[in-house]
Amino acid sequence: MITNEKQYRSSKASIEKLAEAFAALETPTSDFPEVFAKAQRSALRSQIDELEEDVRFYEDLRAGKISEFSADSLHDLPDILIQARIARGMSQKDLGDFLGVAEQQIQRYESDRYRMASLDRLTEVADALNVRIVERAQLVGGPRLDSVDPTVWQAFPVAEMYKRGWFEDFSGTLSQAKKTASDLIPSFLRGTHSQFAPMALHRKSVRSSGQVHEASIAAWEARVRALADRNPPDCAFDRDRLTAEWVRGLVGLSLEHNGPRLAADYLRDVGISLVIERHLPGTLLDGAALASADHHAIVAMTLRHDRLDNFWFTLLHEIGHLKLHIRLGEYAAIFDDNDSPAADKVEQDADYFAQEALIPEANWNLAVSRFTRNDKAVVADAKRFGVAPAVIAGRIRRDANDYTLFRTLVGNGEVRRQFDI
Repeated sequence: MITNEKQYRSSKASIEKLAEAFAALETPTSDFPEVFAKAQRSALRSQIDELEEDVRFYEDLRAGKISEFSADSLHDLPDILIQARIARGMSQKDLGDFLGVAEQQIQRYESDRYRMASLDRLTEVADALNVRIVERAQLVGGPRLDSVDPTVWQAFPVAEMYKRGWFEDFSGTLSQAKKTASDLIPSFLRGTHSQFAPMALHRKSVRSSGQVHEASIAAWEARVRALADRNPPDCAFDRDRLTAEWVRGLVGLSLEHNGPRLAADYLRDVGISLVIERHLPGTLLDGAALASADHHAIVAMTLRHDRLDNFWFTLLHEIGHLKLHIRLGEYAAIFDDNDSPAADKVEQDADYFAQEALIPEANWNLAVSRFTRNDKAVVADAKRFGVAPAVIAGRIRRDANDYTLFRTLVGNGEVRRQFDI
């Protein structure tokens, strides 16, 4: 079974080499009679089929297509935990961060199928992955957040939350935090997140390429809301103020060298808090749009991809959600992994809003750079349309699904430093 990206790449490379060897045997020579060539081809085909099956299974896990795992006995539990980790979109490092252990320890656990792990550790891993084992093992969670029980504290990334200093009134060690997590987690969620209640988590949507880890998203949301509450905007949010002219003004800030920082103040003037908080292991979030209890709005961003093109697209995508979808009776919060395809109309609408805000279709139809794909044309189109070259370059990369293009134009490393993270 493939357990990580390194093994996945190695398996793909092995398939290519075996396929080349198979093709070379298609034309036997006098030195290598057909009877022997046939036997060798059969052996190679068997190896290729086995590797391709492993690769397909890993790809299906990684894409979130599998959420139930059958087991004949507890002997199969280690394989289920490894498969569940992959299905959650968590790397071995992510799981290690979640549990507060080194990535190498997770690698050792998985390499020997958890034979040296205690029952307590197996239970801790299952809780971290939100795996419920009855007659069958099943991942708990879907693309909508229906409920998160704060009393099931084992499902929360206690170690990572402690490392980031989220338990601000707690002065003990990590070991003490884990021992008192049954009190710390509910206190954190209720104390820093005034909207936290089982009913408050209805009508929340997550755009994700895999399974959703509700507890991690709930913890991240609570932290985001706490940071927003510390310095709220002076005015209430009114979506009617998000006019076409206001949006053009926001996009115009992309031309400034410190545009992302300027955007924070620009949003505050219409009652929107911009909060930057890194994603938690296994969530792969880029951003979120949230309604605040005190009539403010929140745009939260993780800066998972430290690039200007990603910043501006994600920011306008979340503004699109605030304008179109976040309101009483509809969504209380929408969380986005913008690497994932837009599977429903809500996400398609937000993608279209961002796309039109940054480069209206009428302009894009006149863009020379979309055809020539050279730096000079990108810079010229950016000047014509009044946006940063990173925005043009990012649109071409996104449309072509080729992120090797324009690496020097998309503003790598230009965002996080503006927010000191």
